[in-house]
Amino acid sequence: MKRKKKFIRHFATVLLGSLLCAQTYAQHTTEFLFSETAPDYIREAMQTNTKAVFAEINRAYDQNKSGLSLSSTNVTGEASQRIQTLWKTSRFYCTETGITTRVLKSSNGYQVRNIPVFFVEGSSPEDQYQDIVIEFTAVGKISDMYIAIMPHQYAKIMMYSNEVTDLRYRQMIVELVENFRTAYNRKDLPFLEDIYSEDALIITGKVLRQQKRGDVPMAYDQQKVEYSVQNKKQYLGNLKRVFERNSYINIKFDEIVVTRHEGNPNIYGVTLKQDWNASGGYHDEGWLFLMIDYEDENNPLIWVRTWQPLTDPTGKNIRYNTEDIFGLGNFPVR
Repeated sequence: MKRKKKFIRHFATVLLGSLLCAQTYAQHTTEFLFSETAPDYIREAMQTNTKAVFAEINRAYDQNKSGLSLSSTNVTGEASQRIQTLWKTSRFYCTETGITTRVLKSSNGYQVRNIPVFFVEGSSPEDQYQDIVIEFTAVGKISDMYIAIMPHQYAKIMMYSNEVTDLRYRQMIVELVENFRTAYNRKDLPFLEDIYSEDALIITGKVLRQQKRGDVPMAYDQQKVEYSVQNKKQYLGNLKRVFERNSYINIKFDEIVVTRHEGNPNIYGVTLKQDWNASGGYHDEGWLFLMIDYEDENNPLIWVRTWQPLTDPTGKNIRYNTEDIFGLGNFPVR
């Protein structure tokens, strides 16, 4: 009997410890140490502002708050709105107690990358752990926060892109791609309204599967794809309904290739593999192509967005560097 009581007491202690651990996990303070590039006093401001914002993010997660209380001392008004929107659609917190990373120059100030966070909602465990990028003004105030592409894809564009020789344009394209991806995660229709040209050509596709009527239950015929050509108004209207039907949208980008138009130096093409997951259970993978106009560098516009499946009707893989996939050469450019 004494052994049984001792076991019960020990089990209760372990259980209580686990519960306390789970309860306080997001309550920890994350310390940030940023190195290089920016002057010491600006890096100190960046560290202080980032620590304060993540203290609030972790506190809000722990207390199950519906919103964040962000101070204008630490973030700009636009950044506060974007972080709030991302929090409402995809709650997250920082899992680390200490993060050391390098400061990079960005188009509007400074940037730190690969800040690990845990998203509460996700289609799979690996989708829940992701890195984010934090943008800062020239004086160290947080000006934006968005989900990063994978480090190897970032390195591929920034260091090994033969098509785009201008480092500044490489960085602008990475920032656009990452913001574009995050806009879908946070269901940010105003951002998408701004980034798409009024005359944008948008080709979307939806994977359809038909159940076989043979002897094998729940077996499916080869996938079929339903295509739709839309203008900006039609596309955003349909996307709004998709956002309303799903509590979260999680998309990932991989195999990113950037090209520059031969006749117009302001036009760039971005081809990438998109993995789309939604809370309603819909999932597809396909090649996404974006034609981006940088005539106004501060306000780039997407003129073309196309989607194709990864395989053709025969089941053969479609490679991004073949004529079977959309690219800059398929669309006239002024």
